Amino acid sequence: MKLVLAVAGVALVVLAAVAAVLIVISPGTEADPPAATPSQAAASQASTPQALPSLFSATGMVILEFTPDSVQLGDHPACSGKGEYADIGQGTQVVVTDAAGKTVGLGKLGTGLHEERGCTFRFAITVPPGQQFYGIEVAHRGRNQYAAYQLGSIELKIGAAGQG
Repeated sequence: MKLVLAVAGVALVVLAAVAAVLIVISPGTEADPPAATPSQAAASQASTPQALPSLFSATGMVILEFTPDSVQLGDHPACSGKGEYADIGQGTQVVVTDAAGKTVGLGKLGTGLHEERGCTFRFAITVPPGQQFYGIEVAHRGRNQYAAYQLGSIELKIGAAGQG
């Protein structure tokens, strides 16, 4: 009986060793797949949507401060710039740039509204994330730098006490 158990044990060890050798030398699932033909590669790329970067909005307002020569009042509550500020009004271009100065978003000022603080114009521009700083430029008034976290509530003043 002891002899039978010993032979069975040796046979089991030999089978385990053979199985281990076969596993090591046989090709596994990690082998490189066959190269795709150009038409297969094109079909694969066409069927796989490319991931678009997430976007967020740079929102804020431009405040054209009241002076006798800066604001043209329209039908209340509308207003716009006049004189040297005639370039500030509904539809004026707003450019958003990355830290290197590359344009990453374009938008326009909304309707000017006569408010206590001045003639205010709102804007919202979709921009890609990933920058630490962004620049905002209204018309030709120069670029102002903002940290990314500030882009949700920009307030840019133009006029006597403001910029531009």
